[in-house]
Amino acid sequence: MSGQECADTANQGKDRPSSSLAGRALEKEKAGETVNSLSAVQSSGRPDFALLTRYVIFFGCLAFALYQGLTVVRGMPPAYMHRPVHVMFAAGLAFLVYPGGGKKLAPLDLVFSLCAVAAFAVPAVYAHEISVRLVMVDELNAIQTIGGVAGLLLVLELVRRVVGTALAVVCVLFIAYAFLGVYMPGALAHKGFSWLEIVDYLGFGLEGLYSSAIGVSSTYIAAFIIFGTFLERCGAGGLLMDLGTALTGAYRGGPAKVAVLTSALFGTISGSAAANVYATGAFTIPMMKKTGYRPDFAGAVEAAASTGGQIMPPVMGAAAFIMADFLNVPYLEICKAAVIPAFLYFFSVLLMVDFEAAKHGLKGLPKEELPKLRDALKRLYLLLPVAVLLFFMFLGKTPFLAAILAAASAIVVSWGDRRFAIGPRRCLDILSTAGRRMILIAVACMGAGLVVGVVSLTGIGLNLASVVLSISGGSTVLALVVVMLSSLLMGMGTPTTVAYVLVATLGVPALLALGFERLPAHFFVFYFGVISMVTPPVAVAAYAGAEISGGGMMRTGVIATRLCSVAFVVPFFFMYDPALLMQGSDAAYILQVFATATAGTVALAGAMSRWFIRPLPLPLAGVLLAGAFTLIVPGTLTDGIGFALVTLVTVFCVLTGRKNTRPAKRL
Repeated sequence: MSGQECADTANQGKDRPSSSLAGRALEKEKAGETVNSLSAVQSSGRPDFALLTRYVIFFGCLAFALYQGLTVVRGMPPAYMHRPVHVMFAAGLAFLVYPGGGKKLAPLDLVFSLCAVAAFAVPAVYAHEISVRLVMVDELNAIQTIGGVAGLLLVLELVRRVVGTALAVVCVLFIAYAFLGVYMPGALAHKGFSWLEIVDYLGFGLEGLYSSAIGVSSTYIAAFIIFGTFLERCGAGGLLMDLGTALTGAYRGGPAKVAVLTSALFGTISGSAAANVYATGAFTIPMMKKTGYRPDFAGAVEAAASTGGQIMPPVMGAAAFIMADFLNVPYLEICKAAVIPAFLYFFSVLLMVDFEAAKHGLKGLPKEELPKLRDALKRLYLLLPVAVLLFFMFLGKTPFLAAILAAASAIVVSWGDRRFAIGPRRCLDILSTAGRRMILIAVACMGAGLVVGVVSLTGIGLNLASVVLSISGGSTVLALVVVMLSSLLMGMGTPTTVAYVLVATLGVPALLALGFERLPAHFFVFYFGVISMVTPPVAVAAYAGAEISGGGMMRTGVIATRLCSVAFVVPFFFMYDPALLMQGSDAAYILQVFATATAGTVALAGAMSRWFIRPLPLPLAGVLLAGAFTLIVPGTLTDGIGFALVTLVTVFCVLTGRKNTRPAKRL
């Protein structure tokens, strides 16, 4: 299957109608992209109002992307001006791209759009005055007050439309807490604030709506969306699919391995697990079913692999940039820390699908259906923009400037294949598409900013830390379990960036109070915020996989959670020894930890699959699981115990394997 065919298949998967949660999530992320081109606008035969709005959306998104690109190249305006302008573009366009009545745009949506532009233009116009005033001390004038109130109400409606009701309810509850917290009992109580103080704090300054979440959205994320869109359209997306299929498709369980590999590669350009499921799963899931995988397992493999794309450097669902900003460390330091856990994650999923295929006697794809590796390798030049990105970052350029320069290089390499050549007209289409894709993340970050602002205003983060300490009774392990469960709960159904901001704001203070280091603490909550995408009951990525495969949604989520089991183990261990994050140790010890953790991952995959050379009875799987845990735990003593247990199981399986290798009847 060629890259172009894969892209066409993926588009078919994206356009399929659905009323499910996963389908709605995809529609929110990809809404209207099929008409987001200049030719589609010009050829429209719709009524005047519809044609006018198509022009407004296309050129508005184009202006949004051009503004973001030009501010990177020419220099960022002051934050008090740049962030409101970013929000003004995103909010004004969001009411048009995500109409309130479904797919049909109503005149009221245009009114809301104009109101949003006016409301968020206020802080931009008064940027200098706002930058020198004291929040909640100096009074707002009438225009600022009206703009602030209107802006907050419009953001709540936008979050409901674009991200979903769940996050909108969370935002409303937090704002209500700012009003009513004075009546709360115990550690949850605060002194209380008036509505004018809340509007002032959340709607102006850099602690609420325009906090670091929007700061990152208006710099790093916007630039990387532009880069990712150019990289996708220059032919790199098809190349990644062809490479994954050519490298793994012929082996047992080949289609499942294709899903794992292509989703790992797509993690460099995708910021959404659900969108990743549809982009790659539209062709990998049917292939998995064709070779014998049950629909539930096929959908779960794609969901697990696509979710892993959010922890895959360098982009990590754009959360890497927010984490670097929170920690005030270089972006490349975050990428370095993510390498070993990401490798262990994908290696584990790859092993599990291999063991499942061996257990059930599944074969790879026929040779005639595979793209030729030689042909794919000839197109490796299409990945040069990624090398350009890393080159400029290693030179010390800002990541967002490096992303824009890499996007420019994608235009150059696209001319190596006339099918993907990016000329002036196609460049405008791509920029407009990038502008449209910025809207979802920007609106999500607005909602996250409201939550972060209330946490900062009321001090609830520190109060929750004391609650966690009280529940755990001083036990760090129990406290980590409490924070894990909280992160899974807060991350359910929200985009990666929002999930991370929420769990970092509320969970990290508790971990720091327990004495853990900052970087591992942020990675801990981030991992569980991401894994919530496949953890029932709100497993959006798993539901997307089930929708394509036709499997049961809950069962798909349960299987995907099992496939992600290493992600539930590794974060606990790097909290106690950050060597798994390549922190605080010499190279020799990090290499030892990596080697033993890799061996432990093999054992974990075997235990969870109940297959290790031969089918495993439950007691033997338990011994192998114990060996896996002790190998993954950093430390010489635990490594020795784990090695002994895994060796014992391996010898037993080798000696008894020949008469116990008959494939099971069905997955």
